[in-house]
Amino acid sequence: MKIALVAGGYVPAPPLSNSILTLIQEYKYFLDNIGHQVDIFNYKDVNEVIDKINNNNYDFVHLHAYQFVSQFNQSLKQKYCFSCHNGYFLKEDKWEEDFKQGFQHFLSIPGIIALSQVTKNFFLQTGYSGYISVQVNGIDTQKVNFQEQGNNKAICLGWIQPRKQQKILAQIIDGKLEIDFVGPVDDPDFVEGSTTKHLGVWSLKQVYSQLTNYSCLVLISDGEVAPLVVLEAMAAGLCVVVSESASANLHSKDFIRVLPDDILTNATTENQKIVCDAIIDLIDKNKYVRQEIVEYVRANFDFSHITKNYIQMIDEFNNFYI
Repeated sequence: MKIALVAGGYVPAPPLSNSILTLIQEYKYFLDNIGHQVDIFNYKDVNEVIDKINNNNYDFVHLHAYQFVSQFNQSLKQKYCFSCHNGYFLKEDKWEEDFKQGFQHFLSIPGIIALSQVTKNFFLQTGYSGYISVQVNGIDTQKVNFQEQGNNKAICLGWIQPRKQQKILAQIIDGKLEIDFVGPVDDPDFVEGSTTKHLGVWSLKQVYSQLTNYSCLVLISDGEVAPLVVLEAMAAGLCVVVSESASANLHSKDFIRVLPDDILTNATTENQKIVCDAIIDLIDKNKYVRQEIVEYVRANFDFSHITKNYIQMIDEFNNFYI
């Protein structure tokens, strides 16, 4: 099959990476390897993208940029599928104006590839009636370095911004346990403490290489869809402490701890203790379950498995409109 994967034109400046682009590039690698032809379009000019697709006879088009939906609905000559990666997608009260305006066009999209069952349910509740299926995000576990033991420290990896609440996390944890923060700082109120250190920005290569040094990933965000960083951490052998928003597609496991989205903003003494105790507990537990964690990710999220479901979904979508 000839497949087009479409991003929104964002090109991260090194050493930054972008999870959507990482995901798309992995799909291309695995699909190309089993005989398909995959082209990636990552332009800011939606009309340029549409012209190239309209003139090249693709069997399947998968859009990953919500800002292109309206124009795709109007001008693309074939039916296409869309995945929404907006972190606040499931929280309408936090939608920015451009997303509010764009959402009205989502109900006219021919096909939706939802990144979790919760996302699929949300689309159905809003009245969507086209083709819809669930495809979890994946990871190439072979790329991620794994070592048998971690360093008994936690890490918070990703953009440091209000949505991800690292500022509050650092304040609560400081002096109680060691946690390193890695990522660009987009929150002027974030400050380091005695045991909460900012290590700068890692490239994707550094993430895959160095994440395994740690024992636990912490992501207590109040808005996520299906964060790739959680899969990266588990592929490296880390336990994870995540908010409910960041727990999409995860199963009930001893090495996964899910906390309420508002546990940091509602920072009572009891809640602060719950957060600290959860991280300390999983750092300790990590000594005994690292190999089990990696096997769990390989079985449920490795691209070698989820690519098969993706191909089946393409066939279902194409048959849906026959």
